Amino acid sequence: MYNNFSLLSVIGGLSKTLNIANQMIPLYKQVKPLLSSSNKILSNLQNIKKESKSVISNNLIKEESNNKPTFFL
Repeated sequence: MYNNFSLLSVIGGLSKTLNIANQMIPLYKQVKPLLSSSNKILSNLQNIKKESKSVISNNLIKEESNNKPTFFL
């Protein structure tokens, strides 16, 4: 009934699985610190974006205030 299900095919499948796992474990160990600090990185990027928007808006307000006509008495 199970012609393709033999001990050699099971051992071959396990061997392939273990080879993939042996390649992925070092990769995971290298990427793990980056993944754990990704929330900090994203929040820092959002803060930089907010700060740059505020600097741009402040500069625009200063430029607009400088373009108003000056009246002398």
